[in-house]
Amino acid sequence: MTGPDVPDALRAAAARTPGLDLLLLHGSRSRGEAHPGSDWDLGYLGEVDPARLLDAVASALGTNRVDLVDLARATALLRFEAARDGVCIHETAGSHRRFVVDATTFWCDAGPVIRRAQDEVLAELGR
Repeated sequence: MTGPDVPDALRAAAARTPGLDLLLLHGSRSRGEAHPGSDWDLGYLGEVDPARLLDAVASALGTNRVDLVDLARATALLRFEAARDGVCIHETAGSHRRFVVDATTFWCDAGPVIRRAQDEVLAELGR
């Protein structure tokens, strides 16, 4: 694996989680920009109990500084950034590639529309 070091305990916790299709590390740690106080940004896909998954990954990492997001419910921008910068910790066959393709394709289609709408709202607020 290239990129950040992912603790073996985190990989093992993910592998033991029933229904987990994908676990990605994203954010500052995946980009190599983490500092000592950085949290662990993790995104997942699958039919899992989020509280149990959070407990498992926090225990594996030895910290409660974990931000866990369901990538199926995340914003288009967060999904795109996780697809672009994310480090795959765990996947079922092909789930990582499918996520990257889906998130990137959607952002390429919707991103310009979303940015235009944001600009219009900001312009209206600035009046």
